[in-house]
Amino acid sequence: MGGYGVSQDVDEQREIQWRAFVRRHSRVGISEIAMDLDVVSFPVLVIAEDGWVAYVDSREQLREWTGAGIRQYNKRRVVLYDDRDCAWQVESIVPLKQLSFLRRLGYTVRNAKLPVRIQVRPITEAPIQAVHEILRAAIDADDDILTQDTEADVLKEAVQKAVSFRALVRVLKIKRAI
Repeated sequence: MGGYGVSQDVDEQREIQWRAFVRRHSRVGISEIAMDLDVVSFPVLVIAEDGWVAYVDSREQLREWTGAGIRQYNKRRVVLYDDRDCAWQVESIVPLKQLSFLRRLGYTVRNAKLPVRIQVRPITEAPIQAVHEILRAAIDADDDILTQDTEADVLKEAVQKAVSFRALVRVLKIKRAI
């Protein structure tokens, strides 16, 4: 029970802090505030309009990115959908350190990962609809990674029926999209 109880206490504490934050900021337009990745509960689905869909267990998996990934996904719409059924728009992915041109070039050539800071903004109005929308765009843009085992229309229909994080993950796993 020791390990489970501690994790559960941390999750409960995070939930209490989140609800308090929402109450405090609901009058000032919370959807306009960019926040650090720490406010997002994990696991999450990462969904990008170019067809990237991934199930990510921990925030540590998103703390380092390649230079190419930073450039690519700073220009695209990326949404995180967490296990509390909250959707988050990724606002920016920024390296923690400013690097000289030669260092950036070295990281690019080696395809090395850089520590980053990710800023997100909550999607407060109809989060599941926003997730469905970007997931449809991802399926349309897919190059047979999401749809190698399931036709795009069948996958879209199944995704549309999912109304929670757990249901959506279950559908994507059954359809072998993640």
